[in-house]
Amino acid sequence: MTKAAWKWANRGGAIVLTLLASPLLAPQLLAFPYVTTIDGHKVYSEAPIEPGLDAIVTSADLKVARSPIGNSRARDQSIFLTAGGWRWTWLAVTQRDAFALTRPLSEAVIVNRSEQASDSIRNGRTIGGLVTLSGTIAHEMTHGAIRAHFGLVAAQRYPRQLVKGYCDHVAGRGSLSDADARRLIASRTDHPALLYWHGRKKVEAALVANGGSVDALFANWGRRS
Repeated sequence: MTKAAWKWANRGGAIVLTLLASPLLAPQLLAFPYVTTIDGHKVYSEAPIEPGLDAIVTSADLKVARSPIGNSRARDQSIFLTAGGWRWTWLAVTQRDAFALTRPLSEAVIVNRSEQASDSIRNGRTIGGLVTLSGTIAHEMTHGAIRAHFGLVAAQRYPRQLVKGYCDHVAGRGSLSDADARRLIASRTDHPALLYWHGRKKVEAALVANGGSVDALFANWGRRS
């Protein structure tokens, strides 16, 4: 291949990679058919937007606002409600089993298959397979608050148990009930949601002990766990 041909091939490859990656930074490029604005959040959905979604997003906002670091986050985060099909597959990349995720920098909240009418998300698991949509959105918004408050680099270095546990604390609960978690522990069953459950329990105990300081929670986590 000539030098000129290599040059054009490289340019073509760069264009293709840009087109493939651009939805990760701007998911709206995937042409979601339904769009609305709720409390300053642009909401994109694969399914028709139901009246109850206003209350769901407002509830998520209130949960995060009650956190001492809640006002650190961007208040206009976009929310993308997928149907769990090709849009989710493209946007989730390696996190396809997740209920939802956020992207640093854009801070878009991207949700897996959700049910607006029942304020729920299911992932098919018999145990730990059901969460609320409002709580999930709050959980993901809290990731953004952590990054905004502590900085992107610092947020990446915190233990997953701390970060996931605090996000579930703000959300109000995770996918495991206390009874389910204890049964899993008693039977020595490995379950991915146990990290979240243990994290939330440790976070809540630490906040009680330190008077509710989130800064102290994150600063002292390694010393006590």
